[in-house]
Amino acid sequence: MFFLKKIEKIILFSFLMFCIKLFSQQYTKNDIDSLLIKTNEVLRTRISDDDLIRWNKGIIKIAVQINYREGEAMGYANIANRFIFKEDLKKGLEYLNKAEDISKKSKNDFLIGKINAEYAQVYNKMNVSKLALGYNSKAMNYGLKLNRNNRECRLFLRYVYSTRSVYMYKVNQPDSAIIYLHKSMKIDANPLDVANIAQHYTFFDVKPDSAKYYFQKAFALLETKNFKNNKYQRAVVLKNYGTFLKSQGKNSQAIDVIKRSIEFAKQVNRPAIILNNYKELSTLYKKEGNSDKENEYLNKSISLQDSLDANQNQAIDLSINRLNKERENEKVQLKNQNNATLWYSSISILLIILVTIYLYLRIRKKRKKLMESEKIISEIEKETKDLKRKLNENYENIIQLAKEKKTDFFPKFQEAYPELCNELLKINSNLSKSDLSFCAMIWLGFSSKEIAQYISMEHRSVQTKKYRIRKKLNLEAETDLYRFFRSIFEL
Repeated sequence: MFFLKKIEKIILFSFLMFCIKLFSQQYTKNDIDSLLIKTNEVLRTRISDDDLIRWNKGIIKIAVQINYREGEAMGYANIANRFIFKEDLKKGLEYLNKAEDISKKSKNDFLIGKINAEYAQVYNKMNVSKLALGYNSKAMNYGLKLNRNNRECRLFLRYVYSTRSVYMYKVNQPDSAIIYLHKSMKIDANPLDVANIAQHYTFFDVKPDSAKYYFQKAFALLETKNFKNNKYQRAVVLKNYGTFLKSQGKNSQAIDVIKRSIEFAKQVNRPAIILNNYKELSTLYKKEGNSDKENEYLNKSISLQDSLDANQNQAIDLSINRLNKERENEKVQLKNQNNATLWYSSISILLIILVTIYLYLRIRKKRKKLMESEKIISEIEKETKDLKRKLNENYENIIQLAKEKKTDFFPKFQEAYPELCNELLKINSNLSKSDLSFCAMIWLGFSSKEIAQYISMEHRSVQTKKYRIRKKLNLEAETDLYRFFRSIFEL
């Protein structure tokens, strides 16, 4: 059966490529738009990523032949999307940069919105969540300008809402995330968003009955015509359902479901889902007391994580280079504009005043953009430092010790990160071991709710403790303790 489906896909792809070559001279701009938007969406779940990339390259060639630059840019954005989902962020960024360079003067809201949406996906994968939300906001603004009567425009806005919910969860805004998930569902319900709502009721607003309801709805949608062959969405739904079963203590069932998720994720080459599932299986086998399987999947997750981190680091370098290039171009433009003012000085007094005002406003705008670029680079560098810190081999172990309320949590933390305690004691030498241990948990990123759980303390008591810590460190009441502790490592 699998072999027959493979043959069908090969025949379909070969036929499409034949048609492209046969009728390439007859395509109009509208034909290319239809192929790159409608047909691309259909093929996304019917042929492999590599075949879809080759297909888009064929359409790009036709767009170049008829000098349709926006079609060329859309093709590059489609290709970037496939590389991003394959976790090849470097190539994804390269194709996105091509799309952006070509479409700089475009007034096509759909195209510009799509490029911004894909940039958001890249920065989300790189764990630069604020930057991801920024690009997503731009994409959403363009999406809201589109014709709501057009199905493709509606589906694009659904995609923007759906991905925005993911970014909101990453910045600890679950209440906003669930709102965007429901907005996405209102446009066009699909299994992925429904399963993410179920996961919300599993981990955030804990309501097992609601979670079960949405999982049933997700599985029902997977059996409909539109999603029956969508292995990516099936992999996501099974992954989420596996974590739900784990939360209900049904470990053996969770293991079976997550293994099925891995099978589908491998078939469509989705490393991020596979990595997440490997980690879940390692944890589940630990709960089951099967140390061999625990270590097997732990090693698999470490190997895959190393591979993804290597690609991610390359993408970070490419992204920083791109932002630096933009900053240099803006500096050159500023210099040229300043030189141009000398030429205008020979014109009449009235024109000199008008031109000076005009240039001043433009230069101020350019400088503002330059400062924003520098801020973005600074955020990426900070996020990179965080990434390196998390790669410390002791990090996950220390996190686990805290969660399990182990007595050697604080000694292990001091051994791995002595700077924090040393700097805090310089500020106040009377800080107790309990104070320092509490500070360590804040630095590790635990929320007040998590700290209360791990040290068996009331949530209100944790807030009181934070207040006392600020007082002992001579900090203002509104000071973010996590940012303050993190700044110690950046001195």
